[in-house]
Amino acid sequence: MDEAAHPEPEAARDDAVSAAAGRDGLAAQLRQLEAFAARSVSAGEALPPQALEMIERLREIVQALDGLTASMAEEPGVPDAGDDDSPASAADGSA
Repeated sequence: MDEAAHPEPEAARDDAVSAAAGRDGLAAQLRQLEAFAARSVSAGEALPPQALEMIERLREIVQALDGLTASMAEEPGVPDAGDDDSPASAADGSA
């Protein structure tokens, strides 16, 4: 079996955890930037165009990471966060 194409379940799980942690950090930054934008607008201040661009790009990145994390969780041998550390089985249609 080609190990590069089929990583060990532990390594794949670590990758999924890393992707989720990175996503969480970016999502937190996105919320902070959105809060700044909302405060600025409500205070009648002009919002820099770069802030709007950053918000949009961060949203796209967070959505892309959501998709990546979901696809990694769907791979055979990569248990979901709620699984009991057992690989996905062919019976559930994920293999």
